[in-house]
Amino acid sequence: MSDEKVRVERSEDFEEVYANNVRYESSVWDLKMLFGQLDLSRTPPEIIRLHTGMTVPWTAAKIAAYFMVVNVILHQNANGEIKVPDQVLPPRPDPDSPELDNLGKDTVTYLSWVYDQFFGPDPYIPPGVDVGKI
Repeated sequence: MSDEKVRVERSEDFEEVYANNVRYESSVWDLKMLFGQLDLSRTPPEIIRLHTGMTVPWTAAKIAAYFMVVNVILHQNANGEIKVPDQVLPPRPDPDSPELDNLGKDTVTYLSWVYDQFFGPDPYIPPGVDVGKI
């Protein structure tokens, strides 16, 4: 008897496509991810050609976000830091924006911290963790 709780198989019409760009659309029910690829054949302007949309419920989005972070950490531990070119970095959320109320300010302050963990020069390292040994 197998120890697996769920068997995972690829369907006969399973497709694998490449994307170097992801856009997001959200509702109270779910998150839609629109995948595309930068097309430089007609520049300027650059064009992102969207080719695939995937909609997932928020529970699946939250679990996927966790596993994406896990995989980025494991990849960086094995291969070194992933350098993101400045021209494609998203803007850092600004907690000092004057149009924010207290809840908005707290949320954006937290989002700024998250941003710094991914893109800042000094991400938080939990006490007792030696990143040189990971």
